[in-house]
Amino acid sequence: MRASFLDAIKHLLPSGPAWNITNKTDLRRLFEAIAVLPEELRTEIENVYMDYFADSTRELKKWEDVFTVIFTKAELEQRRKVLSLLWSMNQGGQSKDFLQSVLQGIFPEIIVEENIPCANPRQANIAYFCVCDNSVMICGNSKACCDYREGDETFIPTILRNDTASPYSIPNDADYWAFCFYVCKRVVRNSRNEILYIEKLQIPILYKNYIEYLILRIKPVHTVAVMAVEWIEEQSND
Repeated sequence: MRASFLDAIKHLLPSGPAWNITNKTDLRRLFEAIAVLPEELRTEIENVYMDYFADSTRELKKWEDVFTVIFTKAELEQRRKVLSLLWSMNQGGQSKDFLQSVLQGIFPEIIVEENIPCANPRQANIAYFCVCDNSVMICGNSKACCDYREGDETFIPTILRNDTASPYSIPNDADYWAFCFYVCKRVVRNSRNEILYIEKLQIPILYKNYIEYLILRIKPVHTVAVMAVEWIEEQSND
């Protein structure tokens, strides 16, 4: 690139033998030295532009300060990805699809499901597909057998919400449930598209802070994230 700046200088010079810088003259050496300055400026401008992106910035600490994120030693290798997601969040939105795309950048198996039609999240922990006299029996279910159910009766989802003025619980109020959405592995719906149950997703606890932080930052303040997530400790190879 320095040669390009030298060529630009050459085209600006008057014509004539005195201004010929084709050979290694003192005049050519002078202009070669001058051509170094714009090249250094160009390189620095490119570096400053790359600082605009978390994936290539030279100033990770400043990015972390902006988003008030603190990384542990085990999390350091993920920090560029997280900071990049936080930046894209500012340019995205608060839709279900956007939140899901951001979370899948951390853990690809995560899905986000809106609670539409509205159902009580506490009753979506297990699906009773074929229990005697069960009104939600699904015709043609290949697994149809008395007392067939799917889910985990012992697992209790947690919730995430921005308002911490009252305890983290799901009140017995259908108006409250309408603002819930699920973060999980998948959901099972009936013929009326109602959610029968949510399937929990196992995620290494390494990602817990990232995921919860992103959800709270992205989601609309009045909504509640029902976390059908089991945080698991990574097993040691020893």
